[in-house]
Amino acid sequence: MIWSIAIAGLLLGVAGAAAAQTVEELKRAIEERDAVILELKRKVEALERGPSLRASPAPSAPAQAAEDDEDLSRALERTLVQQGGLLLRPSTYELQPEASYANWDRSRGPMRYVAGTSLSLRAGLPWESQFQLRVPYVHVSTAAGSATALGDIELSLSKQLARESAGWPGLIASLGWIGRTGRDGFDGGVPSVPTGGGFNVLQGGLTVVKRSDPLMLYGGISYAAAFSRQVSGTEVAPGNTFGLRLGTILAASPDTALNLGLNLGFVRATRLNGQTVPDSDTVLGTLQIGVGTVLSRNVLLNVSGDVRLTGNVPNFRLSVSLPIRF
Repeated sequence: MIWSIAIAGLLLGVAGAAAAQTVEELKRAIEERDAVILELKRKVEALERGPSLRASPAPSAPAQAAEDDEDLSRALERTLVQQGGLLLRPSTYELQPEASYANWDRSRGPMRYVAGTSLSLRAGLPWESQFQLRVPYVHVSTAAGSATALGDIELSLSKQLARESAGWPGLIASLGWIGRTGRDGFDGGVPSVPTGGGFNVLQGGLTVVKRSDPLMLYGGISYAAAFSRQVSGTEVAPGNTFGLRLGTILAASPDTALNLGLNLGFVRATRLNGQTVPDSDTVLGTLQIGVGTVLSRNVLLNVSGDVRLTGNVPNFRLSVSLPIRF
């Protein structure tokens, strides 16, 4: 009897220890399972976030277009479009109303001022190109009188030759035409107040751009050839002009950009009936200061002033434009 009780007690003890061990093992197994599940969950979440965080070496066309739209909505890029250093994407358009005022003081002859408005249209074309048309309407006032009429209409075609890369700047070529659509100062052989330059002009240029955050540097060269014409029986051939410009745009914020530029024009001598007019060659120079601010995703307000440095250019010119993109 005693032996039976002892054996039963021993068996119960062994069973209890086994049960306790089994419970501990189950707890550990459950903890290990929970750890594995948590790790898998973290990996799945990381994979789901990955495409938006990692830079894709070859983004899809819709993603690239969205990124381009976001970039082009910033003030720096919008201002660069105004300077001819960036082209609109295909099927993108920009309508730009502008008002301006310029004056010549008495220290360089009779007082004269020009107030005008203009409307420009830019259209992004395939093959990384862009078309631009500008139609001005001006009021000119001088000591001899005043006139209000259409100015000289301008049109141009630009093409991206090279995109900016780590070691090379971007390069854009342009070809333009200025038509003799403004009021002529010698209409009918009678001197009058002109609202245009009086000559058809063919011009071409190259513009380079290079980013150096938060700055965008740009520069360019141009050449303008004016076509000769008969004025009161005299063949008048204005001198051709070689142009040079340098500038920078500072991104003060995503919505505001500051522009500073130097523009120079080296004008050759004018010829009358093939004879050079003495001292008619000159150098034109202006300093441009401007600010652009984004009013909305599609609208930019651009205010700029040009100050005379040398030559027969206005002492001061102020312009306010409102490029509207659609």
